[in-house]
Amino acid sequence: MRTGILALQGSFYEHAESLKLINHDYVFVRNPEDINNIDSIILPGGETTSMIKIQENNTLFENIKEFIQSGAPTLGTCAGLILLSKQTILGRNTLNVIDSEVERNSYGRQNQSFEAQVKFENFTGNYCFIRAPKILSYESTVEPIAYLDKEIVGIKHENIVGLSFHPELTNDNNYLKWLKVFLKKGSNVGAF
Repeated sequence: MRTGILALQGSFYEHAESLKLINHDYVFVRNPEDINNIDSIILPGGETTSMIKIQENNTLFENIKEFIQSGAPTLGTCAGLILLSKQTILGRNTLNVIDSEVERNSYGRQNQSFEAQVKFENFTGNYCFIRAPKILSYESTVEPIAYLDKEIVGIKHENIVGLSFHPELTNDNNYLKWLKVFLKKGSNVGAF
């Protein structure tokens, strides 16, 4: 099994480190053809406007959307969550594959970044919030899976998980165990 990591901009190297720690094969996704030999995908944190501009002259996002809709396990962190949600950025729609709306940079600017205890599935970990998006709303088909106090910071819809925070920056054992199961099972991620 091989996971593709969107590598246009952002924290893709950090996600690669997570995959190395669980002995999972990966490839950086920069072109539409990079999707042909992967089984799952990670959309990293970074700058969504930059990612949208970089890929605007090819079919990369169209191919990624089709791949996600085929049922492939998909993880989006921070900017990745924004790309998965129903948004319009620079007059263009994001992937629109998870029925949620988020607000970009809702937790503050870069210098207001913080670490906090997050209850994620059945464990709690200390995770980083860097210019993080806030989940404003979601449809009944979307399930909350992570909380910062009582605020929802992680959601799941079928094979897709979107997180406001950056678990790849801490790589604690609970997250790595979760990631390993998720990449294999996708929608059955809570069943370990």
